[in-house]
Amino acid sequence: MLGYISSMAGLGLFLTGLSFLSASMRPLAGKKMRQILSKMTGNYFSMALAGTMLGAITQSTSGSTFVCMGLVNSGALKFKNALNIAAWSSVGGSLLVFLASIDIRLGGFVLIAVVGLANLFNVGRAEKTKYLVAILFALGLLFVGLGMVKEGAHSLNDSKWVVEFIEFASETTLICFIIGLFFSLITQSASTVTIIAITLVLSGIIPFEAAVIMLFGANTGSGLSLVLITSHLSGAQKQIAFYQFLTKFGGLLLILPAFIIFPSLFKFYIANPSTLAGKVAIGFQISVIYLALQIAGAVMVTLFQSKIIPLLNKLYPEKEEESLGKPKFIYAEAIEDPDIVISLVKKEQERLISTLSKYLEPLRTDEIEHMPVSIRHEANLQLANEIKQFIDEISHHELGKEMSDVLQLQSYNEAIIALLESLNNFTNTVGATKNFKEGLSGSMIESLHLVLTLMEETLSGDENTDFLMELTSDKGQLMDNIRNTLLSETSIDINIRKSLFVSTRVFERILWQIRQMLNVKTQNE
Repeated sequence: MLGYISSMAGLGLFLTGLSFLSASMRPLAGKKMRQILSKMTGNYFSMALAGTMLGAITQSTSGSTFVCMGLVNSGALKFKNALNIAAWSSVGGSLLVFLASIDIRLGGFVLIAVVGLANLFNVGRAEKTKYLVAILFALGLLFVGLGMVKEGAHSLNDSKWVVEFIEFASETTLICFIIGLFFSLITQSASTVTIIAITLVLSGIIPFEAAVIMLFGANTGSGLSLVLITSHLSGAQKQIAFYQFLTKFGGLLLILPAFIIFPSLFKFYIANPSTLAGKVAIGFQISVIYLALQIAGAVMVTLFQSKIIPLLNKLYPEKEEESLGKPKFIYAEAIEDPDIVISLVKKEQERLISTLSKYLEPLRTDEIEHMPVSIRHEANLQLANEIKQFIDEISHHELGKEMSDVLQLQSYNEAIIALLESLNNFTNTVGATKNFKEGLSGSMIESLHLVLTLMEETLSGDENTDFLMELTSDKGQLMDNIRNTLLSETSIDINIRKSLFVSTRVFERILWQIRQMLNVKTQNE
């Protein structure tokens, strides 16, 4: 009984340590790590190294995949590069499996002792060392827990029903595979299930071949769990997750048939499991197979990447709001070239302005396929803020005569953000008005749509600039007369009058903002 409790306690410590390790490593995959990853994209080998490094730090396939998703969303990493980095992240994650193949309980005790001394002398509270201390403590828990599992697992040999179940499962390849897949779905970690399989082999509970089949199932389950937990996503994010699943499945297609046909090739060292050297050898062999599975998967998807990417686009097409909120022209590497970077920012700003008239489409027609204004506004703001951050990064570089252009871009971008907020405010206010397509509301909607359409056309030339300046000229007296009429019109519901009153204010502000932007554009030219 004590052996069972020890095994469960060890498993608890192991899983807790694994959770702590992932949490402690997360800050290392922060801004600096993201910058490093975004720069390590010169060639395929550097991307493979970046993915391996990311996997070694996060020790989690899902964690590495989400980092890649974030980098793609922020524009710091190209989609294809993100696929390559994500595919190789599982290779780095195999480090933990290799550590588990040796008896590391003593090392766990040493690490916990070191952490205790660090806390005693307040080293663990220092900003520079607190993450290191947290990582050491997580590893200590993990190693001690794994040692307890290994020690307690020997007592399972005395349980008749456990032995009978394991013998039954071990005799059927499919059952072993399903067991590995099932526990991987629960733990969301193929390495965790592989480590447990190694423990069961070293304890003599299951044979070597059964552990390897469990490993295959766990690897597949890891990819499947990622697809399940990202089921709410779409577009590029979902494509990266599914690509990771294909990486796991690709390794299985390559290695599993070879193992079934030539099992002797995978047991390249005949070891006596009763000796310490034999246990280490058996654990090492399973770890090598796990590593080979990850490498094979990464290589497989790379070879067929030209076929896989069109499939991903077909299965999970990117939605309009997703592409709208992502930069199309600006990219991090361009910052080093001031001559190019300014023109790229201008193109990105023009791309954003060219969509402004679509704010009014839901107010002008009853078609249901229009993107909701709230979603469009969120995507536009995301892009505008991406441009803002990019301009801020440019300003921190050494610039000469280009500095004035950067400041103008910065001012122009702030004007765009203010205009976005006003348009969103206008559509919300007018949309809440009863029969907004009629009367004053309808006139303001169509007038504003005309102005925004002409503004979009001025991006490709200046033939409409004078006319647009006239349309956006001071309308203060006209709008004051309209508002005075509203105040005196008692036949209209007071709530409608309030809404129309506010709408005229916002309408007037939008015209002023557009005129100011035109003045800035004219001065820059």
